Amino acid sequence: MNLFKASIFVGIFLSISASSWSQTSTLDKAISLKITNERLEEVLKIIGERGGFNFSYNPKEFDINRRITLTASGKAVRQVLDEIFKGGAAYKERRGHIILQKVEIETEKPKDIIINGYVFDRETGERIAQASIFEKQTLISAVSNKSGYYRLKLPASLPKPQLEVRKERYFGYSTAVTAPSLDISLLQMPLDSRLQPLSPQVKAATLPPSDTLKVKVPVAASASPMLVSVDTVFSPSKPKRQIIEDVEQTFVDAFASAKQAIHIKNVKDTLYRPFQVSFLPFIGTNHVMSGNVINATSFNIIAGYSLGVTALEVGGFANAVRGNVHGAQIAGFANAVGNSVYGLQVSGFANAVLRNFEGLQISGFANATGGHHSGLQIAGFTNLTGRTFTNGLQIAGFANAVLGTTKGVQISGFTNLVLGNLYGSQISGFANIATKKVRGVQISPFFNYAHLHQQGVQLSLFNYADSSGGVPIGLFSFVKRNGYRRLEISTDELNYANLTFKTGVNAFYNILTIGGNFGIANKPLYTFGYGIGSAIRLGRGWMTNIDLTANKIMEEVNRFDSVNGQFYRIALGLEKKLTPQLALFAAASLTGLTAQPGYLKVDLSRLYQPFPVASLQNGLEFTNWLGFQAGIRICNR
Repeated sequence: MNLFKASIFVGIFLSISASSWSQTSTLDKAISLKITNERLEEVLKIIGERGGFNFSYNPKEFDINRRITLTASGKAVRQVLDEIFKGGAAYKERRGHIILQKVEIETEKPKDIIINGYVFDRETGERIAQASIFEKQTLISAVSNKSGYYRLKLPASLPKPQLEVRKERYFGYSTAVTAPSLDISLLQMPLDSRLQPLSPQVKAATLPPSDTLKVKVPVAASASPMLVSVDTVFSPSKPKRQIIEDVEQTFVDAFASAKQAIHIKNVKDTLYRPFQVSFLPFIGTNHVMSGNVINATSFNIIAGYSLGVTALEVGGFANAVRGNVHGAQIAGFANAVGNSVYGLQVSGFANAVLRNFEGLQISGFANATGGHHSGLQIAGFTNLTGRTFTNGLQIAGFANAVLGTTKGVQISGFTNLVLGNLYGSQISGFANIATKKVRGVQISPFFNYAHLHQQGVQLSLFNYADSSGGVPIGLFSFVKRNGYRRLEISTDELNYANLTFKTGVNAFYNILTIGGNFGIANKPLYTFGYGIGSAIRLGRGWMTNIDLTANKIMEEVNRFDSVNGQFYRIALGLEKKLTPQLALFAAASLTGLTAQPGYLKVDLSRLYQPFPVASLQNGLEFTNWLGFQAGIRICNR
């Protein structure tokens, strides 16, 4: 039963397919006949019988008694009708009928000529759909339909028109136009999984001296000597390019019309024009072949699409180029380039280049270069470079990002990001990040990050580096591997106990300290402070430090924001390591105190005061003395 149902289904499917084919390809049916001196009415009946359809027409519009003699072998119905009516009739298909309508033949010299025909596979005889046919002087083009039929309207004044025919995986063909009906056969390339098609080529012998079609002669042993042009040579396959090719195909699909996309796929010839004007990408002097043409100068009223530009391109709204731009590209809204730019690119909103850029890129909102960028990127919001950025400057209102090595300067309103090495400077309104080596300067108000800060300066509130040979300067800096870190427990003339943390690098580190006296009378309740310092290695486990701190004495009645009870200390110390992680230290210090007279209960008479007591405003005094520090340190290295 299942087999019976499947047979019925297949039968219905084939019937529907056959019916659909007959409805959509009546004029493309191939027929053979030989007629000698027959009336037009009888000839149409014979053609209808051979093709399995009927004609509908008004006998008053045609001379049905006109005698016809013709021979056709495997010709399409439309070609036979063309030969009979010589342009005096138009044909339409309707439900198994061909409707004939009379067309007045112009008596004056026609402005245009119609060239039509079919494209065949030379070996199999099958008709080839979606083949590209174009006239190389005017760039007027057509794409063969699913029955292999094409139709071109060329200027009658065109001298020596010549058609170029291209189809993917077929050798190209070039032929002079010798008749209005012109069938073309193409030779398929040999299939080899190790080979891939590259640039199309046409024999130089087919080109007049003034032609702008730039081609070369290939070496192909399998090419027929009858071929006039060859559009493909071979080279070893490159699978690693697949991702790039996918991106480029996406670019083509985004900007090209359906017919343009077919031409781009089929036609690998590089066509050159000194000048072009377009209204839209497929409406202009280069017609739908625009995606295959390199223009010296291009003006696009709304938007344009081309293979390349060698001097200047201006677009009212947008410019899209598949290949390279040499010179200047200016658009009111956006520029998009599928390969590289060498020169200037300016837009009101955005610029996008899939590969490399050398020169100046300016946009109102964003710039993006997929490959290497050498020069300047200036954007109102953001700049992005996919690989290296060299010899230049990135300026953005919000952010700059480089996914590879940067040799230059990044300036942004919020953040800069480098995912490779940085040889230069980063200046931002919030944060800078470099994920590999940094040789240069990072400046931001809040945060800097560098994986390996080999040399230079980090200047921010907070700095971080996995490893550093430079100098981080800020409120708090941390270097993970080779930084300077000490956790210090000490005593001094003011506090019985102090806990201090030092972090940064030897040349410059931050100090956070808190001390107290455990409620002992005539001593501060506790103190806390912040400072900076520098250390010098002396060798054999010895090191000297110089520290500068600002501290606040806190009593039960003392307010935090009060200037009463502030002291400043500079200390010069000496450290000796006992083990790689443990050291002893001692330091001499000079302390200056701002406080009310009698505020500090400590007896300072036993301490040497190098400077006399000075009276300050608000009834405060400035007192100073020499003191000491001593304790142990837990070291990171």
